[in-house]
Amino acid sequence: MGIQTLYTTANSCEDFLVSRTDRRWQTGLFTLLSILALALLIWFGLNYASRVQAEVTAGDLPQLRETLLADTTSLRGNWLRTLNPAVQDVQGDLVWNASTQQGVMRFVDLPPPESGTFYQLWLYDSRGEHAEPVSGAVFRQSSSSGEWFVPIKTAVEVLEPYKFELKQESDTAGVPAQILLMVQP
Repeated sequence: MGIQTLYTTANSCEDFLVSRTDRRWQTGLFTLLSILALALLIWFGLNYASRVQAEVTAGDLPQLRETLLADTTSLRGNWLRTLNPAVQDVQGDLVWNASTQQGVMRFVDLPPPESGTFYQLWLYDSRGEHAEPVSGAVFRQSSSSGEWFVPIKTAVEVLEPYKFELKQESDTAGVPAQILLMVQP
């Protein structure tokens, strides 16, 4: 075997090892890019789903309520009035579905909030990470006569709510909130 043959054989082995290393890099790079693309698709999909959920219009709320009521996993309950005379004639109910993280409140004869105040719904979750209640809706309008629907949207997941409270909150700091209505499913 001559020196030329050994040199050619050595170059062939080196080329084989380099091409094998290049293939490993290519495979690794392809795998990494595939994982990033999949993560990006999932992120966009979740983002789109939350935008679709957030775009429920007032006209769609009665239909959403009926859909949630038809689901046997949804929590539902009628408003329990407190002794506050401002809500003595208020009727309605609430429905919440933990799996879709959607809900709808229905009010009949809810008076407008007093000047300098607003309504806020609080959800108390027995499986939540924090002991604090979660805000589900803030609104300053109402329908003092007739039926009116308000969507429930939370910033964090509420998996097992055991109480819903509608409070009248003040724009002025330090003024305690008044519990007006409650649902305990």
